[in-house]
Amino acid sequence: MMVAEVVPDVISDLWQHQEDAVAFAMDRKSTLWHMGLGTGKSRCAITLASRTQAKTILILCPLSVCDAWREQHQRFRPNVQIAILNKRSVKRKLEEAERVKARAAAFNQPLVVVVNYESARRAPLGPWLERQGFDLLVLDEVHKTKSHKGATSKWCAKLAQTCKQRVGLTGTPMPHSPLDSFGILRALGSTVLGNSFWKFRQKYAVLGGFQGKNVVAFQDIDHLQAKMATLTFQASRDVLDLPDAIHERRVVDLSPKAQRIYNELDHDFRAGVEDGEITASNALVKLLRLAQITSGTASIDDETTVSGTRHELVDDSKQKALEELFDSLPADEPVVVFGRFKGCLAAVHRAAESSGRKSLELSGSRKELSEWQRGQAPILAVQIQAGGTGIDLTRAAYCVYISVGFALGDYEQSLARVHRPGQDRTVFYYHLVARGTVDESTYQALRTRKNLVEAVLDGIRNPQPKEETK
Repeated sequence: MMVAEVVPDVISDLWQHQEDAVAFAMDRKSTLWHMGLGTGKSRCAITLASRTQAKTILILCPLSVCDAWREQHQRFRPNVQIAILNKRSVKRKLEEAERVKARAAAFNQPLVVVVNYESARRAPLGPWLERQGFDLLVLDEVHKTKSHKGATSKWCAKLAQTCKQRVGLTGTPMPHSPLDSFGILRALGSTVLGNSFWKFRQKYAVLGGFQGKNVVAFQDIDHLQAKMATLTFQASRDVLDLPDAIHERRVVDLSPKAQRIYNELDHDFRAGVEDGEITASNALVKLLRLAQITSGTASIDDETTVSGTRHELVDDSKQKALEELFDSLPADEPVVVFGRFKGCLAAVHRAAESSGRKSLELSGSRKELSEWQRGQAPILAVQIQAGGTGIDLTRAAYCVYISVGFALGDYEQSLARVHRPGQDRTVFYYHLVARGTVDESTYQALRTRKNLVEAVLDGIRNPQPKEETK
């Protein structure tokens, strides 16, 4: 007689700090996990949902992190029905949520809904989410709710009141000032800091400057920390005993305009491969044009220019993903961002400025490595061809690839600039990947150290069937 394999609800061999985090949250309605990148916050949230027997879970997060939650569930709790609401329109997001909800009921499995902050509150999805009465609300990168005036923060506070249990995940609970804590705790449905921001500010801030309306200092911070400690569990990266380097993929979706341009070029490229006109020896230029679009810039034919082409900004999805990543780190945390194209470097500078950070550049036209190494700015935008051999980037333990080109050697050299003798921290590599594009096959080739051009062409000649997701 064959006995069916029993699959556990959740893989729960947690590290000690993760066990402590889950135990801390078990009996609290509102919890803030102040835990550094790489400490396993998402795994803690998945385990908490299992141990509290939550049947419905809502996860709000930055757009670029949505797909990571699917991967985490597939790894640690596969027996759930998960709706990743990354469709373009809010209406389609709602339709997907309803479809997966019905399937969860039919199979008697927990329902997990994952959606980005910006879309969640918009009708008709927002009202639908408010009506569900979720057992567990997870606010990933909860510092995005820090603005007490922000529509997202206010809506999350309203939503929290409909959810039985709430937990916020962040590595930077007060990214700009102690006053950020009010909006974050309010979004978690907690009144430990009161209901009035103005009374809260009066207690903990000293006003002065123009008409006495500017915050010039803070006071009674020990009291504020004691208040927050009642619902905050803290774990820094010092608790980690991890491998020397960790790679993570963050998926973005191109804008309709960029996707249309990409599809046209991709169609021509695939036709050329199938006809035998495009081979490994002549594919590079066309592949670079595709990769350039996924990075946000398109080369448009223009006879009025000297070169016959002009570069047009067509997408900012990777720039926004960079902003989200920067915002999840302390303001002074060094970060190296590699890119193949000039447009990539420009996107890095825009993202840094939007996040209130200074940035420098190492490229063919700007040589600002020494200034960055001296600490004059936390962000360094590096053209991957210029940042390969013979330079030391060990000041940073966080490295992002907005694009890589198709030279495996350049990529491997860039890895070694950050992870090399002199590096005394675990290195985190983040790869920004545009969904359904050449980025995906490039990323897989990089992970397996294959020839990038050959791997992409092989994927076109011998397409693999896509795996169905639950």
